[in-house]
Parts: sequence; C-alpha cells; structure tokens
Amino acid sequence: MKKNNFLSIRRLVFTLVVMQLGFLVLIGKLFTIQIPNADDTFAMRKDWRSNENRVVKRGKILDTHGSVLSISLDTIAVFADPKTFNRKSNAHTVAAELAPILDTPRQELLKHLKKKRNGEYVEFVWLKKDIKYEKLDEIKEITRKHRGIRVEIEPKRVYPNDTLASQVIGYLNDLNEGEGIEYQYDNYLQRVHRPIQDRNRQLTSMSLSTQKLGNNGCNVVLTLDQVIQDIAEKEIAQGCKDWNAPKGTAIVLAVDTSEILAMASYPTYDVNDQTNADEEAKRNLGIWYLFEPGSIFKIIATSAVLNEGIMTPESTVFCENGRYRLANRRVIKDVSSKGWLSLTSVIQKSSNIGMIKIVQQLGPSLLQTYVDDFGFGEKTGVDLPYEKSGSLYALRHWDVNSLGSVPFGQGISVTPLQMVNALAAIANGGTLHKPYITKEIRDAHGNLVKKNGPIVLRRVLQPFTARQMTEILIGVVEQGSGTRAKIEGIKVAGKTGTAQKAEKGKGYAAGKEVMSFMGFLPADDPKIAIIVTLDEPKGARFSGTIAGPVFKRIAEQTLKHTKQTGFFDNRQKRQTVSQKNIVDAKTNRTSKDTTYSTKANLETKDRSNDQTRSLIKETDTNSENVIVKTGVSL
Repeated sequence: MKKNNFLSIRRLVFTLVVMQLGFLVLIGKLFTIQIPNADDTFAMRKDWRSNENRVVKRGKILDTHGSVLSISLDTIAVFADPKTFNRKSNAHTVAAELAPILDTPRQELLKHLKKKRNGEYVEFVWLKKDIKYEKLDEIKEITRKHRGIRVEIEPKRVYPNDTLASQVIGYLNDLNEGEGIEYQYDNYLQRVHRPIQDRNRQLTSMSLSTQKLGNNGCNVVLTLDQVIQDIAEKEIAQGCKDWNAPKGTAIVLAVDTSEILAMASYPTYDVNDQTNADEEAKRNLGIWYLFEPGSIFKIIATSAVLNEGIMTPESTVFCENGRYRLANRRVIKDVSSKGWLSLTSVIQKSSNIGMIKIVQQLGPSLLQTYVDDFGFGEKTGVDLPYEKSGSLYALRHWDVNSLGSVPFGQGISVTPLQMVNALAAIANGGTLHKPYITKEIRDAHGNLVKKNGPIVLRRVLQPFTARQMTEILIGVVEQGSGTRAKIEGIKVAGKTGTAQKAEKGKGYAAGKEVMSFMGFLPADDPKIAIIVTLDEPKGARFSGTIAGPVFKRIAEQTLKHTKQTGFFDNRQKRQTVSQKNIVDAKTNRTSKDTTYSTKANLETKDRSNDQTRSLIKETDTNSENVIVKTGVSL
C-alpha cells in the first residue's frame, strides 16, 4: 500500500515538472514572437496605409531637379464612440461645435453621433476623414471636453501635379498591387535603408553606425524633368485630339546615357483619384504598347548594310516602278512609282520595294543579328514594371512572307522605348545603352542609398556608320517624307513611319494604322532623341503630316528649356555602372576609343550629389503638411 502511494506521488511530481517545462517553453515562444530580433526590424515596418500607429513614413518621389511628384502628408481623421459619448455629453452641442471645423452639416454629424444598431448605440463611427492637419489643435480642444470623441493622424499619399507623369509615378493599393515607381520601388519608399559607403563623402563605418536613421522611407529621384514631361504630355494629347486618335505616346531620351527625360501617354488620369480612373488610362504606353513599327524600322536594315560594307549611301537598287511581285505572287506597292534609287533616296522617300531589295542583299541571318543587337525581341531592362518585350516571329521564321513585311517594319512588334533607344544608339555614335528612369535613391537626410547611371550594353555600329546614318536621316527631314518636323536653324535627323494594324483572325484592317515619327537633335551634336506614336489617327494619309508636327513642337520646346536651364552644359560622358569597355557587337572586341573618362566626371558627380542632397532637405522643410502645386509652362 505504501509502495503504491509512493509511486503515485512520483508520477504526480513528474507530471508537474513536465507541465512547468512546457509552460516555460510556451512563454519563451511568445517572447520571441512579441520581441523581434534586431536584425529583422527593418523588415517589419508597418504598412504606410495602416490606421495603426505607423513606424515609417513613406518617402517622396522627386523629379531630376528635386521637385516633388509624390509625397505622404499627415491628415486627420475624427471618429466617435456613440455608446460612451451619449452617456457623458450632449450630441447637439458637440455637433454644433464640430460642424464649422469639419466643414460638415450639423445634422449629418448629429446623425452619426446618435447612430444605433438593434436599439443600442454603436461603439464606433467615422465623423470625417482627410481633414487638414492645421485643424488638429481645434479638434483636440473639443476631444478634451467631450469623452467619446477621438482624433487620429493618418498618412495620405498626395500627387501635387495631378495627372503629370501619372503612368510613370503609378500607385500602390491596399493589396500591395499597383503601377509605376510607387510599385517598383515600394521596398525603398516604404522602409528605412542605411546609406551606402559614399566614397565621395568618405563616410566611415563609425559614422554609419552612429547616424540617426529616423522614421522616413527613402526618397526616389527620377531622371524625369517635370517641365519636359509637361511639354510631352500636352503635345501628345493635343496631337491625339487633333487627329481623333484614341491613344498615343511620346518619349524624350538623352542620347548619351538613355536617361528618360519624359515618358508621356494619352489618355491619362489623376493619380489622386486612381480608384475611379479607367484602367486603360493607367497603362504606360511607352513600355506596354506593342505595335508594328512600319517604316521607322527601316533604320535597322539600312544601318546593317552600311556597317557590313555591303552597300554605300550611293549604292542603287531598282524599285520596280512602284510594283513588285514576290515569289508567292503577292504584290508590294510603293506610294508612287520609283525606278532606280540610291540607298539614301530609298530611306528619304521611304520606298518599301527599295527596302526589300536592300534586305535581299543583306540576307535574313545578318538582319536578325542586327535586330537582336539593337535590343529588339527582349525587354530593355528599364526600371519600371510590366515592360513588354515585343515579338519577332516573322523574323525568326523567315520565308517569302517575311521578306514582304519585316524589311519595312510589319510582321513584328516593338515598344516605343525599344524603338527610340535604338535610334539613340545611332545618334550617340553607335553604342546601345540600357535606358533608366531612376537617377538615385536617398534617405531622408540626403545620404545616398542607391545610385543608377548609364550602362553601355554593346557597340552596334561603327562611328563612321553612325555618321552616315545621321546624314541620311537629316535628308529625310530636309527633303524627304519628314519635312514637317523641320526646325528653323536646327538640324534634325528623323524618320517617318506608317504601319497597318492587324486584327486577330482577319489580317490587316483597312484604314487602321499606327503613325510615328522619331528623330534626334541637334543632328550635328545630338542631345535628345524623341519618338511620337499615334494609334489609329484619322484625317490624313501620312505620318509626316500627323506625327511630324507633334515631334517638332516637343523638340522645339524641349531644346529651348534645356538651353535656358543649362541642362546639357558641360555634361560629360560618364563611366558606366558596369565599369566595362564597350564591346563591339560585330567583332566582339573592346573598342578602346569609346571607354568613358572618369576623373573629371567624379568632380561633376560630387557637385550633383551635393545639389540633390540639398534639394531633398529643402523639400523636407515644411513639406510634411504643406504642398504648393507646381505649375509648369514655357
């Protein structure tokens, strides 16, 4: 009997010990959940849209000069607990006090304060949200007098310029889905990041570890110039309205770096009201819109035959007097009858038959090589979401039908950014760059976190070939199909393009065309490349008539702005981020004459970094609760 009692006591003691150990393990687990590891603190910041007390305030998006394009401002939300409130205060009195402050009718507030469910007062009701921060003291005075009235500070994302660059800036919704820079760089905008070791400022590890990071997300500085962006948006919108085109796009590129200075899409929308906007208006057509380029694509095959030494600008082809029957009996027609034309004239008069003859001499294999080298058929890698790569199906599966379409830009699809970036390679002497739209990312103190710069992908043309192409394209504007893009006193190199639109299962649709003009200027010292594309315009037959004048207006105003601001003054070619020599796509040899000099450029970067850091600090001053809408005009 005593033995059994002893065994029962031992079992009880063992059970209690096991339970205590289990309880301690549970306590430890709860502790690790509630108290995160210090290394993970940056990964656990609260969402910027949360109504709870947030840790990080979302960073700004700025243009290249530091002008605010997107900012988070503190706004006030007032709510009430009718169940508590109606036991302690007079609803009529409080409604009368709040009405003028909240700019809300007294009866509407009274309705909320007296709200009931199943015969009892509810415990929560919003009185008003998105109240200006300046009214905080007045509202707090009322909350101190009346229990059951509460005030909450919550962030609101504000876009001061409404529709300006809306497709580029984008948005982020409550499901962490969105568009543009807001979506692409959410990790930087939303979180605090330590600055990198900036060799120009000689930051030490000690200064990095002791520096106060603060509670603001990083600021993203774009390559966009808001004045040039405004010009591009207004002119492409006007062009689409003038010619009844449902959509269109315009891109302005710096030819020496492929920095995107403007990327405009029509139609557009107000980012402040994105939930009510048409989904089509949110598309960034510069990278999302696929189209058959038409005659602007002729620059690729022409560059190839010159670069390979197969033809010269004076080499001639017979254009069959305007009608050419292919082996499959399909007839290709030119707009007008043409006989023997030089290669230069084929481009200037935009002869489709002439281009077929040129490609026959080049051969499909070399054509495909150059199309690939110029970056078609793959994404450019620009730092924006949802970029499309295009299709080269007719080129990859070459047959007689390909011969009757690809040489003049049909049977394939490209994006406007791919097309203007290829043109920029001709303008800058033959090197293809990776386009980019974000210049740098800095913390709230102006310290550099991430730096973007020009990246040379490869050399696609020899400098001599690029100069030959430039002269040919100058002729297009001076005496060819692009005369309406001519600018007094400025040499412009450009190309027109009209392409039929295909409908699924029906072939090419009559009367439905995409019209484009792209060019660069000044042609004798290229600074900017521009493409203008209008979808299904009506009222004229030729792209030179429709797209040429839109290009001209954008080019004239942009050039004027850059001269007035000294945008390109003393601008030197910068060392590429990859730190590599340019690789010749034809010979696979490094071109010693094209490597970038860095010594003087580092001094330029120092000044640029200091200026940007100063601009960010200036926009921080009094910008938390006050925004001045930017007006841009020329």
